[in-house]
Amino acid sequence: MKKSLIALAVLAASGAAMAQSSVTLYGVLDIGFGKVKGEKWGMNNGEGYSGGGDGFNSTSVIGFRGTEDLGGGLKANFNLQTSGLDLSSSGTGLNFGREAWVGLEGAGWGAIQLGRSSSVAAKVMGAYDFNGTSYSSAYDRAGISAVTWYGSSRRSSQVQYVTPNFGGFTLRAGYTAKGDQTTSTPSVGLLPAPYGEAKAQYSLGATFANGPLSVSAMGESKAQEGMRTAYAVGVSYDLKVVKLAATYNRRETEGIDGYNTIAANSGRLAGGKGWTLAAVAPFGPANIGVQYARNTGADISAVEVFANYALSKRTRFYVDFVKTYDQNGVAATAATPARPSEPYAVGLGVVHTF
Repeated sequence: MKKSLIALAVLAASGAAMAQSSVTLYGVLDIGFGKVKGEKWGMNNGEGYSGGGDGFNSTSVIGFRGTEDLGGGLKANFNLQTSGLDLSSSGTGLNFGREAWVGLEGAGWGAIQLGRSSSVAAKVMGAYDFNGTSYSSAYDRAGISAVTWYGSSRRSSQVQYVTPNFGGFTLRAGYTAKGDQTTSTPSVGLLPAPYGEAKAQYSLGATFANGPLSVSAMGESKAQEGMRTAYAVGVSYDLKVVKLAATYNRRETEGIDGYNTIAANSGRLAGGKGWTLAAVAPFGPANIGVQYARNTGADISAVEVFANYALSKRTRFYVDFVKTYDQNGVAATAATPARPSEPYAVGLGVVHTF
């Protein structure tokens, strides 16, 4: 009888411990068709898209996130998220290249993450791109998106901290040590010398979001010589019948004014500075939006029109269109196909989340 009671006690304790930990499988799957001006329709980017295999509206990923209650209001968290899955071919792999971090969280002091994670810029300024950082993003196509500073919305070997929410105010900070930085060399002539020496990188962003109003500002120091400190500000206001947003940012590349990211050669780093305007209106389960971006340094503009229809809480249909106004077409090279001047891109498909 005593052995049975002991066994039951052990099982009960084990069950309580298991209840304090959880691991969740999640993902985003985007499949559809798209094309660029002068090229052919194709599944998930179609002919001529840089990289290929990525959804037009969202990046297809699978991830695992978990949390453990350590007691006293302290939690241990982790997140592993794959690089983009290719749903149109057999090129799918499980490389956790987007999120790979472990962290601690406390109810009174906030949360800290160590590893590879979304950048502070992506978390702070991503809310002002109403269609997400999709292929049709006018912000990114004009080369002035704060989300894709340094060509990526991710940072490796980063320590990132976020405060608790104080009446709508949150502060984020990121740090990457000099020894963890890697350097890159763009095409000859694009950047002034000296260029290439790695620097410790600091990011700081703040958001106040309360009711219909959201205001954010952030900056990120240069990762290597030849770059510059990047900064961005944004504001949005929800009028219920329509939500409006405006941003201004200066990108990180020094010495060039930026370029059209549909027409550009691979390997060039986007620079420039400029502003954006956006509006999105809900219509029951659907929304329709328009976004405009102006790169004042490079004299490039982009207009984006999009629509989404929610088939359920987890599945939606989308149509996206973007046109970039830039006269600089790019000739074909061994690595990339030709890109037309004044290019446009269009895509439609389905996104399912789980």
